[in-house]
Amino acid sequence: MTYWTSEDNVAGKPGTALFIILPTIGCYRFRIGKACYMCAYPASAPEVRWSQEAIVDYFREALKKIEGKKGPFAVRIFTSGSFLDNGELKPETRRKIFEILSKMDSVEEIVIESRSELVRYDAVKELAELIPDKHFEVAIGLETANDDITEVSINKGNTFSDFVKAADVTHKAGARVKTYLLLKPVFLSERDGIRDAKESIIRAEPYTDTFSINITDIQKGTPYEGLWERGEYRPPWLWSAVELLIWAKKKFPGKRILSDPVGAGSPRGPHNCLSDYDKAIGRAIKKFSATQDLSYIENLRPECRGRWEYIVENGLLDWQLVTW
Repeated sequence: MTYWTSEDNVAGKPGTALFIILPTIGCYRFRIGKACYMCAYPASAPEVRWSQEAIVDYFREALKKIEGKKGPFAVRIFTSGSFLDNGELKPETRRKIFEILSKMDSVEEIVIESRSELVRYDAVKELAELIPDKHFEVAIGLETANDDITEVSINKGNTFSDFVKAADVTHKAGARVKTYLLLKPVFLSERDGIRDAKESIIRAEPYTDTFSINITDIQKGTPYEGLWERGEYRPPWLWSAVELLIWAKKKFPGKRILSDPVGAGSPRGPHNCLSDYDKAIGRAIKKFSATQDLSYIENLRPECRGRWEYIVENGLLDWQLVTW
């Protein structure tokens, strides 16, 4: 079953998030051979198309995980594609899902994902009107505000101006915007990865209610995996994520700054020196995300930090760090 719960930030306060991956056919760009270079999620989409009724039934089943439990809850809905893609979910299916959620008082936050070009005013407005008293966000994968990096390192197929248009439509339709940013796409040094993320936050801030920092991990079958296997790419240091999160929260204290360090402390995930303390840093980042309390990540033991500082200060590239 592809649904689970985790401690998280719910509409600005600590709570529990229920993550649900709906069994749709997945991202249309993956299906036409233009997938993002780092993403393998659509590869796990069902080979046999589910009926829309079966998808709704699956959603109801997933909600049982929080039934009768104490909130507040956020429900974060994924499709390995775009919730607003009519090829994945019909409008009536989206309505049914939101009508179900509208009756659940313990659910205070709802998040859906969509690519920029699929964000449409009528579609977002219809959903927002079904849940007027809930915190509703449309999560958009900007990844970076630098169009050159978008094209060369990610293959996103969107530009920053596309994101701005989608964010504007979302706000006008009555929903909030969550912006996904990717920390350290391939072909960037650790220093340049941090710099790109900071510059992207500054540019996207006027259009964003919540930032979600996705710290790059290595997913199977992707071009990123090939570069990683050849020693030409290293996932970000956890210290890079910590620096970015502290900087972002201090610079924009009114924004929610979230991050879930998938695979923290493993070779395929963000890591420092692959010690047990890496996992402790990963847990601290999740605590910060849930509470927005910087003390969880400001007072970490500086294990391996000297190595990281040397790499960042000298702008070393990944292929120079095969032994690090």
